[in-house]
Amino acid sequence: MRRHLTSLARSIGIALLLVASLAPVALAAGPPYPDPVDGHAVYDEAGALGAETEARVEATIDAIEQRTGAEVVVYTQIKPESDSPEEAEQDAIALVDQWGVGRKGFDDGLAILFDLDESRVHGQVQLYAGPGYRATFLSNEERQCIFDEEMLPLLEAENLDGALLVAMERIDANATPEHAQALERARLIDAGIGIIGAPILLTLLVGWVLMAWARHGRDPVYLDDPSILMPAPPSDLTAASGALIHDGTSSRHTLTTAMLDLASRGELAFRDESGVVSKKVGLQILDPDSAIDPDAVRARRRPISRAERLALAELQELAAPSPERYVSPEELLKFGPRVSRFNEALEGHVVDKGWFRERPGRAISRWGIRGSVELFLGIVGLVAGLSLPSAGLLLLGGAVTAAGVVTLLMSRAMPSRTMPGAMIYAMLAAYRRTLHKTMEQARSMRQVVESRAVPWLETPDQAVVWGVALGLNEDVERVLERTMEDTRSGAASGTRAWFPAWYGSSAGSSSASSGGGGLAPGLFSASAVPNFGAMTAAIGTIGNSPSSSGSGGGGFSGGSSGGGGGGSGGGF
Repeated sequence: MRRHLTSLARSIGIALLLVASLAPVALAAGPPYPDPVDGHAVYDEAGALGAETEARVEATIDAIEQRTGAEVVVYTQIKPESDSPEEAEQDAIALVDQWGVGRKGFDDGLAILFDLDESRVHGQVQLYAGPGYRATFLSNEERQCIFDEEMLPLLEAENLDGALLVAMERIDANATPEHAQALERARLIDAGIGIIGAPILLTLLVGWVLMAWARHGRDPVYLDDPSILMPAPPSDLTAASGALIHDGTSSRHTLTTAMLDLASRGELAFRDESGVVSKKVGLQILDPDSAIDPDAVRARRRPISRAERLALAELQELAAPSPERYVSPEELLKFGPRVSRFNEALEGHVVDKGWFRERPGRAISRWGIRGSVELFLGIVGLVAGLSLPSAGLLLLGGAVTAAGVVTLLMSRAMPSRTMPGAMIYAMLAAYRRTLHKTMEQARSMRQVVESRAVPWLETPDQAVVWGVALGLNEDVERVLERTMEDTRSGAASGTRAWFPAWYGSSAGSSSASSGGGGLAPGLFSASAVPNFGAMTAAIGTIGNSPSSSGSGGGGFSGGSSGGGGGGSGGGF
């Protein structure tokens, strides 16, 4: 009986010692992994390999590194919970990244990882290669073939040593200096493209557009100072062409200015048909010869350009089917496709007068196309760099993309005024300053005209038109608000108050026959207080299309999995 108890105690003690010896191994399963040891490439943490096998594999790995510079690590661990190729692959990736297996910049590392169960003869194997190793030495398919055809039969026979040795033979045979040179050459070219080529190309492309702007797009320098008094503008400078010179290109702003200019001449009137949310305006074609308003007659003394005449003719054509010569907001949508003809005519006018070197729209379009091509090619380079992968192509694509963005931004600055155009621009800047200061103090648009601050403005309509042309919409609106306040309080007489008679609601009169008298009902339909911003916004919808109305550590060299490597292997 005592003998049996002694034997049982001895068995329990041996079992406890065995469990104690296995516990550290189980706790050591990575990731994270213990730090690598310099000069070692085989880490048999599971105790599954023979000493002779470890020595032979160490020698083979040293020879491979001396020949090619590529780095190989073998790691075994007890990890029964890793029971799929995907889990083992993630463990191998973590090992490569944590230890930096492979040379930094070349990513030519290979990790042979055994995730074993407690039997130490079954589990998962991964031959994970960094992107450089995969591209130059053994591809994912080739490593999978090594596993399937040469390692797996030995692993199924529980011969881990033989499986590792046969894999190392194939890996050693493939690790030639020629393969290493191909990798180094490709990585050097890639580095040259990214580090040297990308900055040079960015400098050339951005320098090209900046040089073009300096030579052809930059305006001549003309002295402009608030103390300088400017004469009246040339007679052939219309409000719309003035807005174009001020803005640098044709836009919805120039069209709105032209529409207001035509209205001030008694050619047309606007009818507000806005809803709660949408802004809509109809247009009434008038007979200027029947107008008795002296302000309209005076406004027609100044000539208009071919652009305004073209726009008026197009609107008259749209109004022809209507007995009342009224163009509804829905019919005005048909004017949208014709706006480009107005823009071309207006830009042609400023070129013919010698104020611009070429049509602003043409210069913007030309450089916009170039910028778009650069942007497209840059995006193609970025996609190619991500797909290969190639850091050099990625940097090159980024450089071209950045250059494309700069070119697109600079395209708006490419329209160039001539010296006479720069003089006109300075005159307009002076007019704008003067009008702004005058409107800050004025109680009505008549007071703006009578102040003679800008002597060539003869009527309140002209003051409004040129205020809009020079971007003083808010100033005009504030003056009209003061006029409304004075009218309500009785501070202003009916003859002093002025509101634009060419703009009314659908219920009000659209006649332009009275420019200075009383306030017509429904003049500003949104509220009792005149909202000039809403008015110009509604007029600005003229011509809109239907759609627009609404690490490295230990003995390795800092390589990584690269995000583009590949695992090969499986279970046994």
